Amino acid sequence: MPLPKRCVEPVHVSRGTVPERLQLPSELEAVTNGTLANTVRQLSSLSKHAEDMFGELTREATNLAERTNVLQARIDRLAIKVTQLDSGVEEVSLQDIQMRKAFRSSRTFQQQLFSRNSMPSAMLDTYAKCDRPPPLEKLNEFRDDGRDARKFYTDPDYFFELWRREMLQDTERIQHDRGKKVRQPRSNSGADGRGTRRVLALHST
Repeated sequence: MPLPKRCVEPVHVSRGTVPERLQLPSELEAVTNGTLANTVRQLSSLSKHAEDMFGELTREATNLAERTNVLQARIDRLAIKVTQLDSGVEEVSLQDIQMRKAFRSSRTFQQQLFSRNSMPSAMLDTYAKCDRPPPLEKLNEFRDDGRDARKFYTDPDYFFELWRREMLQDTERIQHDRGKKVRQPRSNSGADGRGTRRVLALHST
């Protein structure tokens, strides 16, 4: 079930505005004042979410601008190197032509993109309000297979384990296909690829 990222609170502005144990001279006036107060709270919650949204957009735009600047600097350095190359001036020996160096990339790959640290603040607040899973780990001492009882209820590593099993199966299948030798059936024809000739019997006339 998907969780809402941002929820404006309070949802019901007129509910619970009249105290149960207090005698009020006018319930209608109490409901009106309570509704007005909850409406102000809704506006406050809405402004908080708007500030969070613009802050998130600012961080994303700043990150994109930094990556663009790094890419532009790499393009400028490459353009300078290309203009400095001149095959007519520089002499390359035959030994240098045959020399091959192993390519090593200095690019770093981003990992843990969907971790707790990279979660937006609004989603982190919503996640913190969720109910905690039941304490099923107390049943581990009664299990004989050694598995964690909580993983039958919730398992954060389920999709990673599923992906890992699929990758291992694909690797084993590729290795198995490489190990098989394709056997072609031998034909009954001669060595030169032509069939056997039939000798025709001569009939006397």
